[in-house]
Amino acid sequence: MMDLSECVLKMGGAGDPPAPVGDPPTGTAASNAARRLSSLARTVVPVPSGESSRLGVGSGSPVLPITEFSNTLSYRRRPLRIRFAPSLFLLLSWLSGGFGQAQTVSPTITLQPRSQSVSLGANVFFRVTATGTPPPGFQWCWNDAPLAGATNSTLALTNVALTQAGAYFALVSNDGGAATSAVAVLSVDPAFTKITTGLIATDGGDSSGCAWADFDNDGFPDLFVGNGSTKNFLYRNNGDGTFTKRTNALPALDSGFGGSWGDFNNDGWPDLFVANRSVNTLYRNNGDGTFTRVTPFAGAAGATSWSGSWGDYDRDGWLDLFISNGGGNNNVLLHNNGDGTFTKITGARIVGDGGTSIGGAWQDYDGDGWPDLFVANNGASSFLYRNLRNGTFARITTGRIATDAQSAIVADWGDYDNDGWPDLAVGCFGRNLLYRNLGDGTFAKQTNGPVVLDTQNSEIVQWIDYDNDGFLDLFSANDGGQNNALYHNNGDGTFAKITTGSLVNDGGNSAGCAWADYDNDGFLDLFVANWQGSRPNFLYRNNGNTNRWLKVKCVGAASNRAGIGVKVRVHATIRTTGLWQLREISGGTGFGQTSLLAHFGLGDAAIVDTVKIEWPSGAIQEIHDVSVNQTLTVVEPPKLAALKYNTLGFQSDVVGLPGSNYAIETSLNLSDWAWLTNVTNSGRSTAFSDPTAPDAPRRFYRARSP
Repeated sequence: MMDLSECVLKMGGAGDPPAPVGDPPTGTAASNAARRLSSLARTVVPVPSGESSRLGVGSGSPVLPITEFSNTLSYRRRPLRIRFAPSLFLLLSWLSGGFGQAQTVSPTITLQPRSQSVSLGANVFFRVTATGTPPPGFQWCWNDAPLAGATNSTLALTNVALTQAGAYFALVSNDGGAATSAVAVLSVDPAFTKITTGLIATDGGDSSGCAWADFDNDGFPDLFVGNGSTKNFLYRNNGDGTFTKRTNALPALDSGFGGSWGDFNNDGWPDLFVANRSVNTLYRNNGDGTFTRVTPFAGAAGATSWSGSWGDYDRDGWLDLFISNGGGNNNVLLHNNGDGTFTKITGARIVGDGGTSIGGAWQDYDGDGWPDLFVANNGASSFLYRNLRNGTFARITTGRIATDAQSAIVADWGDYDNDGWPDLAVGCFGRNLLYRNLGDGTFAKQTNGPVVLDTQNSEIVQWIDYDNDGFLDLFSANDGGQNNALYHNNGDGTFAKITTGSLVNDGGNSAGCAWADYDNDGFLDLFVANWQGSRPNFLYRNNGNTNRWLKVKCVGAASNRAGIGVKVRVHATIRTTGLWQLREISGGTGFGQTSLLAHFGLGDAAIVDTVKIEWPSGAIQEIHDVSVNQTLTVVEPPKLAALKYNTLGFQSDVVGLPGSNYAIETSLNLSDWAWLTNVTNSGRSTAFSDPTAPDAPRRFYRARSP
């Protein structure tokens, strides 16, 4: 006699082993599994002879979906359980004297799971909701089989791997029947890994500006994050892929928005400016991992200040600071006096404008060797100032770059077409702007392609070569719950929008972004700051590829020590074509600052033919046959100040690195050089003299490292 208190129902044929937890089978499409589950629901219970009356099974009685019985069945007058092995079960009540006749309502799915594209390491959540009487149960399936233990309305996958990509769906069932959800496809992009552990990846919700710099000079970039109404974050790079959050110390004791690193006192340790709308702060790096507020500071009295940008506009070797102000206030330009103090510039056009400015970006756009300035304005025409090389600026008033009135937030310069002239991208609310530099002081506004046709609330754009193919790509951090955007440079002046991976699918209210190679593997990684209580900040590690790279660290001697404003050009043969690339070291653009290194992708280049360094001092260096996949440190040669002649003879100053030794040599013809003396710089410059009476119409001097 067969007893029907419990019957076992299995997916697959007789003898098929259950799938182990966490290792679902692969192969057949999810739709095939759904059809198999549907066929199970149509299977009729085989009732043994003579049992129908005793079990209450007859005409009009419920038909049970059973395809396989257990070896021994016992009748105990209790609920009849029908179970899918290994995890799916359906409980049918069987009352004394027969099956209960309570009314049932089959499941109706009210929320379907959605397809997702994420990066490696991301956490994924699928969700389905359904109504029915009694309340339905759930079984999640992956590709062609159920997932062991996945019997909730939600399915969580943590630290996702490539092997977990595929089709996910849920079977929803109760006494009244079963329904199968829509198939949600999970794609896993291998280009980046989303970091989900550590405070750098779990802090956030009020963050805006972010800036990378190696503040402790250990060779690994560290990160500052400004928080508008809460305390700032400062993360020290441990050099092993992790970070230590600094607390109870400046600048983490204050609040702020946009932050920018620059060595304003040329002591070799990056200092930090933070705009905080009403009270701005300059932090001097003490060289021991700590910072001191600079007081008094000419730029402290903020007037709705959003950000600051460092640049040596008069090329005297000391970094000056431009501060972008909103709220109807004019912008501010601070001239570095070279003694640790600043003078606020007044009466100039560049500080007579403002009112809706968010971020400024310095760049020598016309190639005359002097840094010019673009200022993004929210709701009005932006400003483009040309450096007149005498400490003053002329505002450009013609051309679309000067007349377009849009909600511009933060802009960034980059030579995306590798023609040697920096182009400009502007992040805007609405559509971003892209201007191609024509090389004659004018720009052509680009009107085609996703970069300028996508509608988005962009808070900042940033140029980077994330795949090291030799062409600058563009990232846009977007507000308003929109996904961020990444545009891959096709190498022909056009761009393709990337649609896979967490970088472009995480969403949120992003306010800032900054790229740096934080693990020193040669590929740029990304930090994204999120604000307005939206969600934690994002950190993505670039997993790289086979393309080669070169990083150049510029150490200024006569120019500013941080190398801000230095132009670095490299020439290499990539995919059989000789290619020049240009980078100019940035002092920050508003709500994001890349590391103070020039980063070049080199594709399949075996060697870099030429590295050309153009220093703000006017010095030019060339290095040839440079190996790839390395960080190259270049120190600027010393500079001789203006030569004068008096009763002591010829006199001049050697401007260079403090503590450096230099040999002074003389020549009458620029071919034959004779040693004169050695000098050691106790500070930034040291005087020397040549008492020799002039014995020729001309005498030349040079300083070099011995």
